[in-house]
Amino acid sequence: MATLSSANRRATLALSLVAPLFLAAASASAGFESFNLGTIDQQQGWTTRDGFQTSVTVGNWDQAIVDAGGKRVWRISNAVTSGTYASQTFSSTSAAVAGESGSALWNDRGTNGSSPTAPQFGAYATSNQFYSRFDFRSATGAAQNGLAITLSASAKQSTVRMSWLQIADTGAGFALRVFETGLNGTFPGSSITIASGLSYTDLHSIETTIDFVDGVTDTGSGILSNDVLKVYLNGSLIHTGSTWESYYRLNELTTPGEPRLQAVDSMLFRVAGTAAPGTLGNGFLFENVVVGNVPAPGALALLGAAGLVGARRRR
Repeated sequence: MATLSSANRRATLALSLVAPLFLAAASASAGFESFNLGTIDQQQGWTTRDGFQTSVTVGNWDQAIVDAGGKRVWRISNAVTSGTYASQTFSSTSAAVAGESGSALWNDRGTNGSSPTAPQFGAYATSNQFYSRFDFRSATGAAQNGLAITLSASAKQSTVRMSWLQIADTGAGFALRVFETGLNGTFPGSSITIASGLSYTDLHSIETTIDFVDGVTDTGSGILSNDVLKVYLNGSLIHTGSTWESYYRLNELTTPGEPRLQAVDSMLFRVAGTAAPGTLGNGFLFENVVVGNVPAPGALALLGAAGLVGARRRR
C-alpha cells in the first residue's frame, strides 16, 4: 500500500485547509450543473454576443450546454468559425478587474467597435492578478480532424487579448500551444507547443495565472512584456511566459501618443481560422470553469504543493 511521507502529509493537509479559501477568493464561475440545456449565451454571465451600444450581434457557434453521462457540461467545436472577437464566447467576469496600475478594460463600444462613449472604458484594474481554470476532454474520445480552440484573458465582449493558449487535435492527441509577443510587441512566426499527445479519453485540467507587473522591460533596443504568465497542466507547471502588454503599449492606442494599459476580466473562447465541419455536434467538452483573481500570497504558496506555485509581485 502506498503511504505518504510526512512532508506530503503536511502538504496535503495545507491544501485541504486552503483550497476552499482559494476557490472562494478566485471563483467567478464553476460547474454548469445549474445551467439550462442549449446555448450558453446569457446564462449566468456567459455571452456569445457583442456589447455594442446600438446594435447586437449574436455569434452562431456550434456550442451548447449538454448532458454528458448525467453531468451538464459545455460543448463547443470549430465547425463554425469567424474572424470576429466581441461576439465569440466569453465567460462570466472575475470579481475584480485585473491589470497593472492605471490599466482599464477599454471595452469597444459603438456599432463599428471604435466609437467611444465618454470615456471608452469599463473599469480600472483593482487587482494585479488574474486566474483561470477549466477541465476539458474530447466529446468523442477519438481524433477529430482540424479541431482547435484558443483561450485568452480578455476584456469581456471586446476585441482585445492579453494571452493566447490553443488546444488543438493533432491526430495523435491534444496539443497545447502558446503565442506570445516579442520585442516591441511583434509576433513570432509560429506558436510554441508546451504539451502534446494528451489523451482523447482523459479529463485534463488547465490553470493559468497572470501576475501583472507595472511597466515593461526596456532592453535598450525596444520593450518586452514583464508580466508573468504561468500555465499548469493537471497540477504541474508546464510554461512560464508573459502577456501581450508590449503589443498594446505601442498599438491600438486609446489615446494617441500614450501607452495603452490593458486590463482583463473574462476568458475568451475563440473559434477562428479554418473551420472543421466534421466536428459539428462534437468537439470539446468543458467543465469546472473558474475565472477570478488569485488569492493572497500565503494561500497561493500553500497551494504550491498541488502545482499552483506563485507569489504576488510587489511593486
